[in-house]
Amino acid sequence: MKMDDRTHKTRRQKVNHIILTMINTDLLFYLAVGLTGPIIAIFYSDHIRGGSVALAGLAAAIFWVVKSVVQVPVSIYADRHPGEIDDYTMMLVGFTLAAVVPLLYFLFVTEVWQVLLMQSISGVAYGLSVPTYLSIFSRHIDKKKESFEWTLQSNAVGLGYACASALGGLLAQYFGFRVLFLIASIVMFLASVMLLFIRSDIIIRTVWSWRLPRRI
Repeated sequence: MKMDDRTHKTRRQKVNHIILTMINTDLLFYLAVGLTGPIIAIFYSDHIRGGSVALAGLAAAIFWVVKSVVQVPVSIYADRHPGEIDDYTMMLVGFTLAAVVPLLYFLFVTEVWQVLLMQSISGVAYGLSVPTYLSIFSRHIDKKKESFEWTLQSNAVGLGYACASALGGLLAQYFGFRVLFLIASIVMFLASVMLLFIRSDIIIRTVWSWRLPRRI
């Protein structure tokens, strides 16, 4: 199998296989995020002992701080190590770990400290997945289609989040937050599974790059 069999555009598709798969992965992932994101403050105030709307602000702050701290060494590591297997592995671990968080909310989260722990875990997950996702996406983007394909990715995130936001409120109202977290976790796990469809492409590309003569 040639290196460019699937990574370059074919007659039947305008966007290459890796980019298309990653865009669909983000679409699924942010569909799940959008189910709970806009209404999570209600869950904190109504279903967490000692919780309040203020807890939502603290939880968000912890998430962003942890994510920002984690993704710096992750991005440095990814840049310093040739090939994409490490990047892909960290990305897959990050997506999978993110999917575990709503499952834990579904199973047992009822205390403030548990919310803060979940947000810390989520920050680690995003810190692993975001820089590596951006790295792989940037390497495989089609030449002269950079703006279009980044726009596709942005639209997948935005539209997926928007649709799920509207649906999430209805599901929470009729079925409760616990069911909503379970659905979100399942959809996130499906996003992680989708990344497995580019595993062989990443391995082939990495092996091929090792065989190329290095410039002195």
